[in-house]
Amino acid sequence: MANSKQSRDIQHLKLRSTPYFIIILFSIAGAFGRLYMMPDLYWGVHIALLFTQVITLTGIWLLIKKLNAILDSYIPFDRGPFMRICLQIALTLVSIAPVIIITKIVFQPILPPFVTKQFMMLAILFFVIIIFLFNFAFYSYYFFGNWQQSIEEKSALQVQAAELEREKFNLQYHQLRNQVNPHYLFNMLTSLDGLVHTDPDLASEFIRHMAKVYRYVLQHKENEVVSLDEELQFIGHYMQLLQTRYGKGLQIHFNITEPSRDKGIVMVTLQMLIDNAIKHNMVQDAAPLKLVIWDDNDYLVVHNNKQLRTQMETSNKLGLQQLKQLYSYLTPKPVIVEDTTEHYTIKIPLL
Repeated sequence: MANSKQSRDIQHLKLRSTPYFIIILFSIAGAFGRLYMMPDLYWGVHIALLFTQVITLTGIWLLIKKLNAILDSYIPFDRGPFMRICLQIALTLVSIAPVIIITKIVFQPILPPFVTKQFMMLAILFFVIIIFLFNFAFYSYYFFGNWQQSIEEKSALQVQAAELEREKFNLQYHQLRNQVNPHYLFNMLTSLDGLVHTDPDLASEFIRHMAKVYRYVLQHKENEVVSLDEELQFIGHYMQLLQTRYGKGLQIHFNITEPSRDKGIVMVTLQMLIDNAIKHNMVQDAAPLKLVIWDDNDYLVVHNNKQLRTQMETSNKLGLQQLKQLYSYLTPKPVIVEDTTEHYTIKIPLL
């Protein structure tokens, strides 16, 4: 923000000093023109005329600035730019006309011979053109200032919108993760309760896998994205818990290439998708639920056979929708869902 403000201040300083720079250059060019047209004129007169021209043009510019400041209070540019610029030019001409007339009367006796009526007409025309240019410079400055301000405001709004969007997706991500964890914990504790009395050794192993699963969640609780390799290690422990609960009724197979393991994935994505498949389908030894997970062209594919439960709580598909929105923020590649009568496939873009 400080750098942006400093840059704007430098730019404004350049805009304010530009008219004086142009006046000096124009006056110097006029001096060289006089030297070429009147080489016999004493050099001291050339210098005096140069300073006079600089002072005169600077005075006209300051007069226009003052008129501009006064008119800004009564007729701003945004209320009618054409009327405002015309009025400003007219008031400038009315203000300068008496000065030109008085100057001509006072210096008439000492004017050099080349100052004829035609010369005076050209001089007056020159001043009128200068007045027009100076006034249009104010209008251009106003237009440029408004354009620059609108660009800055638009940029600030875009940054603010991006920050709000990120906050929204962060909230959705944490909501999504919190939805998965309680559901997972309830199921695992139910299974553990049965194992404690029937198979204490298996129960102990079950608890170790649970601890590793929760350690993964705690280690990465501030991370939206983890490597696919880390997610697969976590899923390995999670699968042990699922196998203990469902036995041969649940079959999960992986075919992940090494290059894809270094790519990113939103944390607990696989857990959510596996739980989603179990939630919607029957899991039985006689009719196992089969999940196959592989990578394909920067996508992670999760594919399962469909054997929908006859009785199942209504799903609003909120978790999947939030996952799609989160990935839309992280990558331009979409989450792809293919739902047929026999299979359900979801493709998650790797990050």
